[in-house]
Amino acid sequence: MEKLEEKEICEVCKKEFENYEGVHASSIYDEVLSLIKEEHPNWSDDGFICNSDLKKYRKEYIEKLLKDERNYAESEKEVLDSILNKEIISENANIEYSKQKILGQKVADSVARFGGSWYFISIFTIVIIIWITINTAFLLKKPFDPYPFILLNLLLSCIAAIQAPIIMMSQNRQEEKDRIRSEGDYQVNLKSEIEIKILHDKLDHMITEQWNRIVEIQNIQIDLLEALQDDINSMKENIKK
Repeated sequence: MEKLEEKEICEVCKKEFENYEGVHASSIYDEVLSLIKEEHPNWSDDGFICNSDLKKYRKEYIEKLLKDERNYAESEKEVLDSILNKEIISENANIEYSKQKILGQKVADSVARFGGSWYFISIFTIVIIIWITINTAFLLKKPFDPYPFILLNLLLSCIAAIQAPIIMMSQNRQEEKDRIRSEGDYQVNLKSEIEIKILHDKLDHMITEQWNRIVEIQNIQIDLLEALQDDINSMKENIKK
C-alpha cells in the first residue's frame, strides 16, 4: 500500500506532488481519461495526474457536453464554472433585479401598481360621479364644466396619456425580470442535467471497476481451489504409497 508521504509525478505537467494531491488513472472515468490520452499518448494505465490538471480535463469534457455542434453561451459558461468550483448558481431574481432599479423605475412601478388596482378604479369612479353630479344637479345655472363635460374629457385624456407610457415602462421591466428568471431556471436545469450525466458516468465507472475486482477475486479463489485440490491429490497419492 502506498504511503501518504510518498511523492508522485504528474504525467501531464511532470511536477512532483503528494499522493493526496492527485489521483491515479483507475479513479478517473473513461470519458475524461480518453481526453488525457489524446494529448498524452504515453499515458500509462496507472498514471498519476494532479488535481489542477484533472480539473482542466474535466472542464474540457463538460465543454464537449455543452457544445452540441454549437458554441455555448455566456450563461452556459457560468454553469460550467459553477460545476467545476462546486458553487451554487441559483439566485433570487427579485432581489438581484431590485438592486438595479433607480428612483424613476421605482416610481413607475408604484404608479403602475396603483393604477391597476381596485382602489384606483373605485376612487376614479367616485370622482367622475361627483364631477358629473355637481355639473348637472347643483350647478344647473352656471356649471363650470357643462355637458358634454369637455374639461372632464380633457382631464381623463391627460391622465391616460401620462399613465400609459408609465405602465408600459413597468411592463418592459417586468419582461426583463421574467427574462432574468427564465435564464436562471435554464442555468439550474442545465447544471442539474450535466451533474446527473456526470453522476451516471461515475456510477458506471464504479460498477465496471467493482465488477473487474469481483472477477479478479473469483479468479484468485479458483486458483486457490485448484491449488488446494492439487494438495489433496498429492496427499492421496502419498497415502496410497
